Amino acid sequence: MNDVHIPTPIVAQEWDKIDTSVDNEEPQILSSEQYARYCATIRDLLRAAGLSVQDFDRETPEFLVIDDEELGMQVRLSPDRLANVEITLDEDMAEAFNTVRFAGHLVRLFELGRRFRDESIGSL
Repeated sequence: MNDVHIPTPIVAQEWDKIDTSVDNEEPQILSSEQYARYCATIRDLLRAAGLSVQDFDRETPEFLVIDDEELGMQVRLSPDRLANVEITLDEDMAEAFNTVRFAGHLVRLFELGRRFRDESIGSL
């Protein structure tokens, strides 16, 4: 029998304390109650990972703003479990990149998006 190696988690151990049971619920398009729990779960996971997340005290936090001093991200979640993500660089940070470096970072970001896609296809 082969030994199974479980890699060290790359996220905060606090994630173990968050109820993610909404992931196992059908249907794929979430009801309003499921959607509210789904959004709150994602918000809580991001906060447990140490990120500063604003949800504007909404009952269903479908719009999240994650930021630090130089980088911002806005995430809009939808009931079909899709998300729109926008990343904003601070003006000083954006000026530090030449075109090649900036394009290189965008390529890596796009590759990360492909990994999201590939993992979701692999779980079907």
